[in-house]
Amino acid sequence: MILYEFEGKELLKSIGVVVPRSQLIINPADKIFINTPLVLKAQVLSGKRAQVGGIVILQTGDNVAESVNLLFAKTINGEKVEKVLVEEKVEIEAEYYLSILYDTENRGPILTFSESGGTGIEDREVKNYPINSPAGELSPKFPQIDIPQEIGEKLLKFFFENDCLLIEINPLVKTKSGAWLALDAKIKLDDDAKFRHEGWDYSPRLAPGHTPTTSEIEAKKIDEGDYRGTAGSAYFDLDGDIAILSSGGGVSLTAMDALIKCGGKPANFTEYSGNPPREKVVKLTKIVLSKSNIHGLWIIGTVAANFTDIYETLMGIIDGLKEVEKELNTKFNFPIVIRRGGPREDEAFAALREVKDFNLILQGEEVSISGSAKVMAEKAQEYANNS
Repeated sequence: MILYEFEGKELLKSIGVVVPRSQLIINPADKIFINTPLVLKAQVLSGKRAQVGGIVILQTGDNVAESVNLLFAKTINGEKVEKVLVEEKVEIEAEYYLSILYDTENRGPILTFSESGGTGIEDREVKNYPINSPAGELSPKFPQIDIPQEIGEKLLKFFFENDCLLIEINPLVKTKSGAWLALDAKIKLDDDAKFRHEGWDYSPRLAPGHTPTTSEIEAKKIDEGDYRGTAGSAYFDLDGDIAILSSGGGVSLTAMDALIKCGGKPANFTEYSGNPPREKVVKLTKIVLSKSNIHGLWIIGTVAANFTDIYETLMGIIDGLKEVEKELNTKFNFPIVIRRGGPREDEAFAALREVKDFNLILQGEEVSISGSAKVMAEKAQEYANNS
């Protein structure tokens, strides 16, 4: 479950991490009580808002009403803007990137840090710190990095106590007055842990005001009553032409951001993780590919999954491709980029090399997520141009 920025910041405030003074507005006519200079931020689940005009900085009050109306009229990556966060503008001395997420290569959470936060973090140097979290030790020793240790310890404690899959603050800033503030917050919670948290009363993560599509409804039924991994609990239709099947644990968000940055347009957001059986992956694949005007399929995830059976899941996707072709009486000639790895990967890729029915592009650990996104975006565009 991905939280909106304003929801994530409320959680950060609850553990003592400071955020800018703000006001959430749900109607363009709402009176704004934050004085200028201020920042208007569209509340959507996807990233890269700034690049598409979803974040507006206003130094004076002259154009506030006009800017608010323009934001509410926007649709960003398939999401209609129905909430806007108004924040005070702070004077920044330095900005950093900080995240905690589960990493399958290390078989546990890692902390990622950069001394240069903000837009374009994918192209900047980051440092990764595996987190040692033995049972009962909720706040292990924090790495010696250039932020207050207290902030890091609070985030680590919150991460473990609240079944988080991802906490990302970009940027975490030091102001000219010496204060430390989280200017943005991306938090993802583990849906399967909801029974442990009575306070989780968040609505389903659909775009605000959005009526679930048939595909979204059917995808969520896949996991009902079958707790063998997840496949479809998080599924949202988008307006693009690249179908996506992604692993979870924060990788899906990174992949979406990377694809959009490369000019690719996602047709959906979904995840399959936790070693779902082949039949569940087949069902999800059929839903993902049931849309028209698909120009590519991106199967993306880590290359060191710890317990997801790569052979079974990838063969499930191939089975799903074949079933959809038969049901729709069509032929899928679009590029299919696969970047996965883990248990039985050698067996899986050997089998995939024997598949001649589809245009498969196989990638291993030598290809980064951003590199894979670039290939996918370029191949899909080439296919669309030749269609």
